[in-house]
Amino acid sequence: MKKSTAVTVFCLMGAVILGLAAYAWRLDSRTARYGAVEGTRSDAAAGEFAGAMAGLDRSLREASYATDSALRSVLCAEAAAEAASAVTALAALPASAAELDTLANYLNGAWDYALCLSREAAEGRPFSHAEREALRSLSDAVEEISRETGGIYAALDAGELTMDAYGEDPASGSFGGALAELDAALAAFPELNYDGAYAATGETPALIEGAERISETAARQKAADFLGTERSALEPAGLTGGELPCFVFEAGDRRVYVTETGGEVLSITGGCSGGEAALGMDEARETALAFVSDRLGGEFTVLGGENRGAGYAFTLAPVESGVLLLADTVSLTIDAATGEVCGYDAAEYIAHHSFRSFETPIEQSAAASAVNPELTPNSAALVLTRSDGGDETLCWQFDCTDGDGRRALVCVDAKSGREVKIDAA
Repeated sequence: MKKSTAVTVFCLMGAVILGLAAYAWRLDSRTARYGAVEGTRSDAAAGEFAGAMAGLDRSLREASYATDSALRSVLCAEAAAEAASAVTALAALPASAAELDTLANYLNGAWDYALCLSREAAEGRPFSHAEREALRSLSDAVEEISRETGGIYAALDAGELTMDAYGEDPASGSFGGALAELDAALAAFPELNYDGAYAATGETPALIEGAERISETAARQKAADFLGTERSALEPAGLTGGELPCFVFEAGDRRVYVTETGGEVLSITGGCSGGEAALGMDEARETALAFVSDRLGGEFTVLGGENRGAGYAFTLAPVESGVLLLADTVSLTIDAATGEVCGYDAAEYIAHHSFRSFETPIEQSAAASAVNPELTPNSAALVLTRSDGGDETLCWQFDCTDGDGRRALVCVDAKSGREVKIDAA
């Protein structure tokens, strides 16, 4: 994937700032609101979802009409923010409304494509005829979805539909059931020719390239081996659709997803038991590290952990040739009472992890010169990170503190010496 070129026209810098600010503000503000409604305010999340879909529809339509580069950049950034907001709202709904593969693919694809066009417009490049046609095609599809989801929410608000209970299958006459019917009726995501994850290549997705399809029996054994249980403890629960079909198996309250092609355990979903905690954070961290290292092989590092009451959530990344691969992370949740894995997501790892060779980086001291002198670097590490558009960059990552002791992670391109990313941790 080619890297974006630097913005050279000063007057277009405002577009970059406005576009990214719009994206960050919308995403951060909506994410904060969803945290308050998740699990207890599903009806509010449903309203936010319908509103985000309407906003996505409007922003895509306006972007297809715009002729000014700066305005196009802002409108595409707004569309990306609305798509991300819709994904977040969807995740706040009961689990019965969450497994909507085609709808989720539309939202993620719209986000990625809009963000790609925003960057291109910010650099002053006009949309090509093909890009305008693709944008209109995507806009037309989203307009129909927005109309349908708006109607579903209106029916919920009027009491014509009920909100699903957590963990239950969507029923006829429920919000989740209506979304599931919408998802089943959706056409495939429009074919887009662009430099991004949802581009139409006409080839087998890279995630499963060269892999063979496996049977349900073989997938069931894969799931059992992964969980460390007997195959008889797993009950088949169907096959998902989308770009990456998965066999689904149930083991008590947990669901295990195994890719039909390649037989990779993609994810595990389910709630923690809620029993009295028997593990502390340190012991849970070691359990998570051993689980991932044993099943995926190689060296891993725990990037961070969070105590969520009934469980401990961790993010892990592989280490290769001394480089921390932040682009290939795995997330894991350990039940605080039983020590079992009650949540697992290896989609990023499975999609992107492969052997990589790295060019000799610049010296750490040279990279450190790009860090703001008001920050104090406390440690440094070579990391492979990924931009929002999917570009991989080898960086020196400096773990810094400011004069008030607040932490910030600063990434400096290990080839050019430019500061490319800051995370105020």
